[in-house]
Amino acid sequence: MIEQKRKSGVHLRQNKRIMDTTIALQGFKMANPRSVPPKSSKVALRDLAELASVDISTVSRALNNDPRVNHERASQIRKLAEKVGYRPRPLRSKHARSIGVLMATTEPGQLGADFLARISWLAQRLLAERRLHVNLECVDRSGSQKLPAIVQQNRVDGVLLGGHPPAELIAQIREVGLPAVAINDSVARLNISCVRSDPEPAIRQAILHLAARGHQTFGLLMSSMEYPTIQARHHSYEAALREIGIEPKPSWLVADLAGDIGGGREGIRQLQQRGPLPTAMLCENDWMALGAMQQLQAMGVKVPQDVSLIGHDDLWICDQLEPKLTSIHRAENEMIAQAVDLLLEEVENGIGTPREILVQGEMIWRQSAGPAPDRMKDRRTD
Repeated sequence: MIEQKRKSGVHLRQNKRIMDTTIALQGFKMANPRSVPPKSSKVALRDLAELASVDISTVSRALNNDPRVNHERASQIRKLAEKVGYRPRPLRSKHARSIGVLMATTEPGQLGADFLARISWLAQRLLAERRLHVNLECVDRSGSQKLPAIVQQNRVDGVLLGGHPPAELIAQIREVGLPAVAINDSVARLNISCVRSDPEPAIRQAILHLAARGHQTFGLLMSSMEYPTIQARHHSYEAALREIGIEPKPSWLVADLAGDIGGGREGIRQLQQRGPLPTAMLCENDWMALGAMQQLQAMGVKVPQDVSLIGHDDLWICDQLEPKLTSIHRAENEMIAQAVDLLLEEVENGIGTPREILVQGEMIWRQSAGPAPDRMKDRRTD
């Protein structure tokens, strides 16, 4: 009888605690905004419980979606945690053996650009070879800069970034002390280590070679000039022309084009409206060069007899076109391998001074680039 009473007493006390927790949750109200600490300060689970006016176990359950916590109240606690920048500690002291690959895009959940799809695949392959798990996620290039869940929840040891991510997002990642390396970006913009292609040697070689074959006018078809890699190509183009005594004309540059076939066609149309077409043209990528080639051929302009055309990236399509497309080979395998090495070095040894590693491109000469039209006529006469 005494044992039975003891058991009944235990059950009553347990039921009372459950009822007390339920009552506390039902009466829960968000803390006064003035009492919420800034995101820059580190917020512990105990701090979050005090702000929410509930006990630590309730906060923990709410953050872990425990069904014993009222759905509405749990949602309020999670919103408060996000507002004050609460970041749970890792569940283990060892590395997660997982790397985040964050690609900034303009369309939610879609990589969009062909380049982003290629480097994402390369990153996944190289990390898998190191027996590392990969979390691939798209982030908004221009909208809300909310930290991805894989970063907030300590699910990765570091992140690789591509696609021109917002500087505000990078600042948040740095704030939580997570190693990060960007692909095809700049230290000056992001203040983290970066690996990007160096177009200068190949563009210089292209312009000097074509100038030696009689070309004196050089068009340049580009997308947004805000990207560091596009800025670098534009600078290399102008520097190479000035080296041989040619002052680049503003009318030779067409910027803010779509980085695809349609962008190449539009670029040629705009150049045609400005006057005589340049006899040599450099395009941001091979898809744009394909569009330029299609538009030139539709206008009755022959490649390379009338206009020499050069793409960038050296994609598989270059050998499938007629004529075959001359292009700048971007060593993407080498770029991603360098980025992975740099990131894993930071994971093992800690975050140091940001470094910028440049990987040089290489000219791949094919049939779409030849002598200037006058030289071509002289050849026919001979």
